[in-house]
Amino acid sequence: MQLRNPFRDHGSISALKTRADIYGRHYAIDRCLRRCLRAIADGSNDPLPKDLVSELYAHWGDPLAQSGEDYLRSCFAEARKAEGHILQCGTSLLTLLLGALCATSGNKEKQLWCLEHDGHWANLMRSWITQYEVTASHVITARAELFGPYVWYAIDPARLADRFSLVLCDGSNATPQGVLGTLDKLTDRLALDAVILVRKVGKAADLKALAQWAETHNAACAVVDKREGFIKISCRGSRPTLVPTAAASAPKLATVKAPEREKPPAASSA
Repeated sequence: MQLRNPFRDHGSISALKTRADIYGRHYAIDRCLRRCLRAIADGSNDPLPKDLVSELYAHWGDPLAQSGEDYLRSCFAEARKAEGHILQCGTSLLTLLLGALCATSGNKEKQLWCLEHDGHWANLMRSWITQYEVTASHVITARAELFGPYVWYAIDPARLADRFSLVLCDGSNATPQGVLGTLDKLTDRLALDAVILVRKVGKAADLKALAQWAETHNAACAVVDKREGFIKISCRGSRPTLVPTAAASAPKLATVKAPEREKPPAASSA
């Protein structure tokens, strides 16, 4: 008499283990993400507890280094202060977190617009947005195209919001030199007090170009983390009528620190 193999109809034991690992990872992501989204919806002073965020990114498959956490917290700090729309070049886990933050503001003029050149990844992000009901995040698929010295998204800017208060461009999730294309294509759509956060600016020529753009448009350009190529550009509320000559020397870049994690208010005694 031959005994029936209970694993025969379901593949090998290794296949079952792989499937169990995938389900376990999805469960861990879901648990951490829902906790973060609840904290954001509740208006917590610190919606991104370090341990929780580190665990979330680890399960997501993108372990968060200290430099990555600095960029993440800078994005949150600026998004909280922003009064208008936010543009994200490339999509990531941040798409869900910032979309939830925009939704809690109650300001319909504060939405997260995301450009993504990978169609498959864009559809996957849309499914997550739908699953977690992040109504303030909008993903637009646009292929990457060469525009002279830079690569940007093949999209008519008229499809986007009229004004952006904050622009986020992480080199690992956006098209190569995406920030140079963003500034060139969307300068007239930036609010006068707009903030641009750029990460992974790896070439000296790109850094020089950002500094020159800032000087031309009456903005401050500061290096937050030189090793990570983390740059912050802050528009000063007005734009000059005269453009500096090409012979002008490149401006010096200031150095600033990333915002520290917000501390909860001290409990008052009764």
